[in-house]
Amino acid sequence: MHEYHRGATLSIWLRPGAQETWQAAEADVPPNRAACLTQFRARIAHLAETGKLQSPDHMNHEDHGIYAIKATCGLRAYGWHDHHHGRRAFIISHVILKKRNKLNPADRKRAENAREQFRAEQRRA
Repeated sequence: MHEYHRGATLSIWLRPGAQETWQAAEADVPPNRAACLTQFRARIAHLAETGKLQSPDHMNHEDHGIYAIKATCGLRAYGWHDHHHGRRAFIISHVILKKRNKLNPADRKRAENAREQFRAEQRRA
């Protein structure tokens, strides 16, 4: 795993493969929505600094403890809250560019599977 951002309140971690999905999702953002990339990163940094995002427009609880950090252009970072290396953490399993508002069950399942793998790794360590 890769620590993406270490904030005052928690750390943002990227699961293996998350960086690649992030780059692919950002590449699909239309050029006229480029400011959205900055907004997305700023929301992730704000979560690390404060431990929360206020507006439901910024973060959704999707189901089964899976959350989505959201940007207005459709970027979504799916992950969960946990502890890693003795700190509170938000662990991102993958990033997508959504075309519609409704959660795709495959995205929730992908995040749940990543969380189970992470917890199994934690138990072995």
